[in-house]
Amino acid sequence: METRKSASPRIISGVIVLMISNIVVKLLGLLCKIPLHDLLQDQGMGYFNIAYNIFTTLYMVSTAGLPTAVTIMISDTPAGSSRRRQVERIFRVALAVFFVLGIIGTSIMLFFAKPLAALMGSDASYLCIMAISPTLFFICMSSAIRGYFQGHQNMIPTAVSEITEAIGKFAIGIVLAKYAISRGESIERVAAYAIAGITIGVATGMIFLIISKILYNSDKNAAIETKEGSVSSRSRLDILKQLAKIALPITISAVALNLTGIIDTFSIINCMKLYTEEQLAEIAYGNYSTLAVTMSHLPSAFITPIASSLTPALTAALLAIKTAKDEAERREKELRASKVMQSCLKFAAIISIPCALGLSILAKPILSLLFKNQESVNAAAPLLSILAISVFFTAMLTITTSILQAHKLQHKPIISMCGGIVVKIILNVLLISNPSIGIYGAPIGTLVSYFVMASFNFYFVIKYVGIHVSIIKNFGKPFLSSLAASLLTVLVYVLVETQTGHAAVATVLSILITVLVYFILLFLLHTFTKNDILLLPKGESIYRVLCKMKLMK
Repeated sequence: METRKSASPRIISGVIVLMISNIVVKLLGLLCKIPLHDLLQDQGMGYFNIAYNIFTTLYMVSTAGLPTAVTIMISDTPAGSSRRRQVERIFRVALAVFFVLGIIGTSIMLFFAKPLAALMGSDASYLCIMAISPTLFFICMSSAIRGYFQGHQNMIPTAVSEITEAIGKFAIGIVLAKYAISRGESIERVAAYAIAGITIGVATGMIFLIISKILYNSDKNAAIETKEGSVSSRSRLDILKQLAKIALPITISAVALNLTGIIDTFSIINCMKLYTEEQLAEIAYGNYSTLAVTMSHLPSAFITPIASSLTPALTAALLAIKTAKDEAERREKELRASKVMQSCLKFAAIISIPCALGLSILAKPILSLLFKNQESVNAAAPLLSILAISVFFTAMLTITTSILQAHKLQHKPIISMCGGIVVKIILNVLLISNPSIGIYGAPIGTLVSYFVMASFNFYFVIKYVGIHVSIIKNFGKPFLSSLAASLLTVLVYVLVETQTGHAAVATVLSILITVLVYFILLFLLHTFTKNDILLLPKGESIYRVLCKMKLMK
């Protein structure tokens, strides 16, 4: 009974821990790119982002599925006297695989930096590619340890290490960039100095995780484990086979999802070079990838933790269904798992819909609030207005992918991702190659591709998982609340900006008022159910307070 009671709070607690860390990391990333953009400008940030996107793609190839596979395998290991030994064996096998992949990935970036830069259409970016190459090894080792901790539904080491990485790499990157400028280095060398900060920061996070793993004490679970019999021991080869079986489909789908970024990296410069100078193409890419793409990724700080915590918790819930003693208990556990999935979809919609509308409507004021170069802001604002709408589809894609993975349907998202990627490639090439459309083809292609991916995923979830998604409760009410709040956003912004003449004040005030009104409308439309609130930490106390405030029945 103890584990049953603690299951729901643990997923929400994990969500909150990872959400806080993701918000901090995303904010640090944004705060870093603001001074970096001032130092490097659009062209230098183009070199920076080319190298970073190549790194991210190879990182996804190396590690995307393995941390999730480790998490699932540890969560799926039944309690017993040998559970701890089996979990440690899984970890050691995964660590060895990560070590090899890290070495291979780093070697590819280091020794093939110039060919990779030429492939992206920007020869000068090879120094940045070389500077970031060791990061692949460090992040591979970190990913293995993170998968271990998340398999125990312990999100704190992951959260702390991510924040440690962010502080280190952003602070060091800015210092190194300023040092390079003081030496009179060229813009491509300054960008390489800046991106070296990421390598140092990730190495710092890896050291923290290694120390955390050494100090981690899992004896606190021993009392529970030894009461329920022993677990049959598996060989390292069996573990490796299962890791590959789980990780490969997840890796393919994650790589396909990340390919939207690398497709932009490859196609924007190469396609725009057909009708403009290479330097102008690099500037356009740097502007789009630094301002528009960075801002559109901020809402994922709230969505990704939901998916990260959903996978191990849902895997454990599905295992509990298999071990149910009778039909009544099985149905009860199935209902509990279904409610968790419904709540995750609802929370993702509640967060993503207003973010999508708000970023689209206030694209220029928000960018002006953060970046000094008004010419760059004017160029990026319409791109962000288009790209922001994809925030909702990205959120739905992330959650539904986690649901399918937890149900051992890892191969289904691959179909979704591949369909979206084909659409992205076709639209990017056709639209960006057209001088009258140009760089606008990139956000249009991304928006349509994420729509296609999310649509396929929802079809698979409904057909194979059997979730009956309530469109009105999960999406309709948040959309109506967001739409009404967005109208207020425009009204408040125009009124305050006209009266005060300060666009920054108008932007901040309109956002704060809109958030307050949005959540009031959510409660007035009865968007939240009692079960949703009870999933939160201190859910019963929160529910009683909401009832007293007449916001819930």
